[in-house]
Amino acid sequence: MVRETSSRTILLNRGNVRMNHYPVTVSGLKFLLDLRIPRTEAYFRSFRSVSAETETGLPGAIAVPMLDESSLREEASRLGGDISYAEYSLLVEPFANLLLSHERFLFHGAAMLWHDKAYLFTGKSRAGKSTQLMNWLKLFPEETEVINGDKPVIERSGIDFIVHPSPWSGKEGLNGTKPAPLGGIIYLEQGKADMISRISAQEAAFPLFLQFLYEPDCAERADLVCGYERSLLEKVPVWKLTNTGTEESALLTRRELLKEGY
Repeated sequence: MVRETSSRTILLNRGNVRMNHYPVTVSGLKFLLDLRIPRTEAYFRSFRSVSAETETGLPGAIAVPMLDESSLREEASRLGGDISYAEYSLLVEPFANLLLSHERFLFHGAAMLWHDKAYLFTGKSRAGKSTQLMNWLKLFPEETEVINGDKPVIERSGIDFIVHPSPWSGKEGLNGTKPAPLGGIIYLEQGKADMISRISAQEAAFPLFLQFLYEPDCAERADLVCGYERSLLEKVPVWKLTNTGTEESALLTRRELLKEGY
């Protein structure tokens, strides 16, 4: 049993935590989440596998293991006592680790659908990823749709990459339903003026590598990520956008993409 208190003290009764099997489908793959906190289901509801109504979930589903109790308690305390949000947040890494062996990876960025292709805004924290996505949605509503606002799943399909929504959509909760082939990546940096230019694979390699989400405590995972990035940079163009966060930066980016034939 779990009790959420108004203070920052989180109580998990040892030996009496109900395992809550919750089946979801993400990027075409079936997963079975073992949740400690029933209320965490709310964060995954739009990805629930409709056909799964039993405690055993989906045949052949990939099992996402239950989180460690002490880690969950620590994260909940850090977040001010919200234990269900803590579980949702901590599930990112084990989920991302499992994706790596299924021709997929979780990537830190905001993904939009534009002209039948997915474009990713990525960069360091507070670089303006959500702001750019929101600017595009405001300025070009007939051209632009949301795919995911924070951590899309990217699938390698042959020589192509497909961008999918995921349950982790950022504080704005921006999520769509349509996957799309990846058309390009815009790496963001904050600046005092708006400037955009194509950058080489060599220039893009290190900053983009840091946006792959996984637990880096395993050489095999790191090798998989290196392979994904190598394939990605061989196929997908990358731009660097120094931006002020204003609507002008979105207008500039659109002009540049159109000029290059995208």
